[in-house]
Amino acid sequence: MNVLIFTGKFGMGHVFAAQAVREEILRRDPDACVTVVDVIEECFPQMRRLVYGCFDFTVNYCSGIYNLLNRMAGRFRCTPVKRTMVQKLEQLLERTQADLVISTLPLSSQYVSAYKKYTGSRIPLYTYITDISAHSEWIAPHTNCYFVGDESTRRQLLGLGVPGAQIVVNGIPVRQDFRTRKEDKSGRKELLVMGGGLGLIPRAEEFLSALAASPEVHVTVITGKNETLRRELEAAYPTFEIVGFTPRVAEYMARADLLLTKAGGITTFEAIHSGTPLCLLRPFLMQEEANAAYVQAQGFGKVLWNKSREAQDILSLLADQETLADMKQRMAVALRSLDQVSPVDRFWAERAAC
Repeated sequence: MNVLIFTGKFGMGHVFAAQAVREEILRRDPDACVTVVDVIEECFPQMRRLVYGCFDFTVNYCSGIYNLLNRMAGRFRCTPVKRTMVQKLEQLLERTQADLVISTLPLSSQYVSAYKKYTGSRIPLYTYITDISAHSEWIAPHTNCYFVGDESTRRQLLGLGVPGAQIVVNGIPVRQDFRTRKEDKSGRKELLVMGGGLGLIPRAEEFLSALAASPEVHVTVITGKNETLRRELEAAYPTFEIVGFTPRVAEYMARADLLLTKAGGITTFEAIHSGTPLCLLRPFLMQEEANAAYVQAQGFGKVLWNKSREAQDILSLLADQETLADMKQRMAVALRSLDQVSPVDRFWAERAAC
């Protein structure tokens, strides 16, 4: 079985989802050949730095413009250089001899759907939606199956006209190391602070100083590839454990009593699988607002809507053992409710039905 997974570095969540899907396929079918492709690097190699640079700048410094563009993309679908992409996809599919195409990115779902329309190809296309909110840009007419994170996402897709038989609710995919708990608790409360795949941690001096002044709390901060921020935090908060890019995120998360982070879809489900209650920084991107609302509604964590109370809210939650235990229990219940079907299972079931 040959599987081609399309993704892109518009935030690292799409890439992590692709890696998680690849792991799951190989766990179910060790003989499968799974190729993960960055759709921008593969099809527009000369433009990849410009495309990703513009995205990072807009997210970091112009979140209002990003949200506006996101809303416009939902209303007026635009898939640039579509015919050129059809040719590139045809060559790539021929080269990989793919039996199944999986997408963790709205853009690649649209391109593969266009390829199927123009060529008449019947190759299955599965799309993994990496946030709780099902933005209409994710909907591509020739998609065979949507894998979504929650029942609320399923209802959104139904409202957009997707048949229920084409939707599987099995959580946003996370890598296997987040599914194996390895707790290493110290005597103090463990707070893990993460800024997401882009290394975005607000320079919130007030609440970081309050945490540094709390000897009963051990703070670990993962800054990702943001080396400038790592050096700044090491100098400003010598009692913190400051970690740059690391492959051991699952271990740090498993030992934490509370995770302070952005409201990313992947990070949210990594925490759910790890059984780590969430404390979410106030979201500023459209999809993060939906993820934060989901966490709050499900009782998986607390959202820091009031910036002036951030330090107080974090320390209060860390001290509330009963609430933290309830959050962990709610996460465990949510996991048990998910459909365990994998893309391999779906593929062979559809083959058998033909």
